[in-house]
Amino acid sequence: MVNNIQNRIDLSKWVIHFVHDRKPEDNLQDLQEIAELEGYNVDVRLPDFYDDAGNSHNILSSIEENAYQLESDAQAFDVLLKILHDGYIHSSWSLRNYIPAIYGPKSAVCFTEMPLYALIQYAKFRGSFSGYVGNYGIAFKRNELFAAGGRPVIYGLSSEHIEAETTPSGVVQGRLLDIEKTGIPIQEQYRYVATKLQKYYACGEYPIDWTHEREWRWALLDDKLGVPGIPFFLSKDYADFFSEIIVIVGTDEEQHETILHLKNLYDTGATIIGQPYDVKKIASTRVISLESIAKVPDLDFEHIRIEDLPSRQMAVMPRFEVSTELENKMREVIDEAGKVSVSAIEEFLKHNPDFDEQKGPWGWAWVCTIDQTRENQALQNIGLSHTYADGVYRLRIKDYRTSNLELLEIGAHAAAEFLNKELGLDFYVTTKLD
Repeated sequence: MVNNIQNRIDLSKWVIHFVHDRKPEDNLQDLQEIAELEGYNVDVRLPDFYDDAGNSHNILSSIEENAYQLESDAQAFDVLLKILHDGYIHSSWSLRNYIPAIYGPKSAVCFTEMPLYALIQYAKFRGSFSGYVGNYGIAFKRNELFAAGGRPVIYGLSSEHIEAETTPSGVVQGRLLDIEKTGIPIQEQYRYVATKLQKYYACGEYPIDWTHEREWRWALLDDKLGVPGIPFFLSKDYADFFSEIIVIVGTDEEQHETILHLKNLYDTGATIIGQPYDVKKIASTRVISLESIAKVPDLDFEHIRIEDLPSRQMAVMPRFEVSTELENKMREVIDEAGKVSVSAIEEFLKHNPDFDEQKGPWGWAWVCTIDQTRENQALQNIGLSHTYADGVYRLRIKDYRTSNLELLEIGAHAAAEFLNKELGLDFYVTTKLD
C-alpha cells in the first residue's frame, strides 16, 4: 500500500488543515463584547462539547481562548500565527449561516487529504468566492492523524437524511441525525457530510457535493486533553500525536515572519496563559512558501505533493551559536546600560529639584527589541532578555529604584539609545501603567 501511495500523484501521506480569514459573521466574540458593554456578564460562545446528560461545556474561559488577540476580521496569515501560538487547532462546528455543519455532541477539526497541487488549485477556485479556503495551512502525517482518532468523513447515507431534536433517551446534544432511521451512532455523527449528487429540477433542488475535498475530521475528546482542540505544539502532558509538522504559507516574506514567530515561541517556552510547549517540535517544524516553490526549476508544480518538495525549500526556525566571549561582552554592555539609565534619571532630578517622584503615574518601563540576533540569544542565555510569546524581547537592566513611570521612561530611553549605538541593533521602550 505504501508503494501505491508513492507512485500515485493523486495520493499523499499528508493531510492539511486549511486556515482561512476570520469572518465576523462566524465569530460570536463580537456579540459577547456588545453584551458586556450593555452590562451583561454572559458567555455567548458555542460549547466545545455536550456531555451525555446534554450539558454544554467550554474547556477554557473566553479570556484564555483569546489571550492572543485577533480582530474578528483577521486575515488568514494572522489566524495561522495565533494557531501556532496556541499550540492546538481549535475544534469548531463549522457554522454556515449560524447553523452547525458538524453533527453530534462534539465539535471537530477538519482536514483534507488532497495533495498539495490539488489544494493550491482548489484554493484558487473556492477561495476566490467563499473565503473559506486559502494558501495557508498546517500539514500532518495522515497515519498519525488516524492514530489520534481522525477519520475520513462519510459522504451521504444509504438511507434518507433525517434529523432529530434529541437522542433516543430524550437528551439534546447539538444538531443530531436520527440514529434509528439513518444508522449512524452518536459517536460517529461528526463524520457525516450531507451529500446529494443528483439534481431535481422540478422541485428546485440542486446537488450537494463536497466529495472533492476528501475531508477528514477529528472529534474533540471532551475535556481529556485540557484544550478545546487537537494539540500539536503543546507539551506531551497534553498529547503527543504528531512527529512531523509542516506549515504552509503564501509568500517568502510570510515564511520568514513565520520562522521568526516559531523562534519566539521556542524562546518563550509556553503560551501567554502559561501552557508549556514541546519546544523540540517547534524547533523541527518546517515552513514552506508557495511563492518559493513556484520558482524552483524543473519542479512539476501542477502535480507536486508535499513529499515531493526539495528540503532546501523548507525553512526552520533560526538557531544561534553563542560564544562565552559574547556572553561576557553582553553582561558588560547591559551593566553599562544600567549605569547610563540611573545617571540619566539622576541628571533629570538634579535639574528638576521640585519633581516629586512619589506622585504618579506609577508603572514599568522596559528596553525592548524584536531583533532575533546572536546578541539577543546571548542575552537570553545569561538571563538578561525574556519574552512572552508576543515577539518582543524585554531586557533586564538595572534601573533607578523608583516606581515613578516618568523617571523610569527617562532611564529606559537613555539605556535604549546607548545600546543602539553600542550594538548597532534596534532597541526601543515600552511602558505599562500600574
